[in-house]
Amino acid sequence: MKRTTLMYHDVVTDSAHCDDSGFTGAAAAHYKLDTALFERHLKALLATGLRFPAVQSSTDTDVILTFDDGGSSARHIGALLDEHGMTGHFFITTARIGQPGFVTPADLRALREAGHVIGSHSHTHPHDISRLPRAQLESEWTQSLSILSGLLGQAIDCASVPGGFTSESVKNAVSSCGIKYLFTSEPVTTIGKSAGCDVLGRYAMFRASSERDAHHLALNKGFLRESQWLSWNAKRPLKRWARPAYALIRQWKLGAD
Repeated sequence: MKRTTLMYHDVVTDSAHCDDSGFTGAAAAHYKLDTALFERHLKALLATGLRFPAVQSSTDTDVILTFDDGGSSARHIGALLDEHGMTGHFFITTARIGQPGFVTPADLRALREAGHVIGSHSHTHPHDISRLPRAQLESEWTQSLSILSGLLGQAIDCASVPGGFTSESVKNAVSSCGIKYLFTSEPVTTIGKSAGCDVLGRYAMFRASSERDAHHLALNKGFLRESQWLSWNAKRPLKRWARPAYALIRQWKLGAD
């Protein structure tokens, strides 16, 4: 089985307001689209003729739309998706719920009532979740799921990995918590399996990603999918084995954009 998933984060008024929603700083801003551009993305995606449903009812020809971190723009994003008949998957950093720049319990309930999917993005969004001791790793997921299910009155079956640091220990911890769909940052369409949990890759959308990029990624036109796969795999060893140096290089690069 295969599934195409696009990974978004926050949507802000413009580049001068990047810190208004979600995590702050240059690295986070790299993934935040302004509202006008995001609306063009949605129109371009709608023009593909594809469906954008919840993952639970999706097929190989559908596209899944996800939004990480749980920034306060989530409710606005949900309203824009509603206008186009699209379903969003909002992955929440639960320790941030109710803090400035992040979703409130009321936001989450409104999104759920509108038909969008709420999932976990861990409890605290660790710097590298794959390096946590087993007990702490499991606590990240169990705390998050408990908070979300308590707020929404329903079981949570979706999650996404913070920072893209996926490992067998991360997948095992998630599947042991009852998660059925785990989204990673690996740019692939093939669905993996981990103890009954579907593991889905995603193609990242950046602040400079055009509506043409979104359209081509959804339809697999051009070489954008291949380009992201090559870039992700080139950086993978650096992220894993030289994490401090990689973080400094990435922060410098993003700050220079």
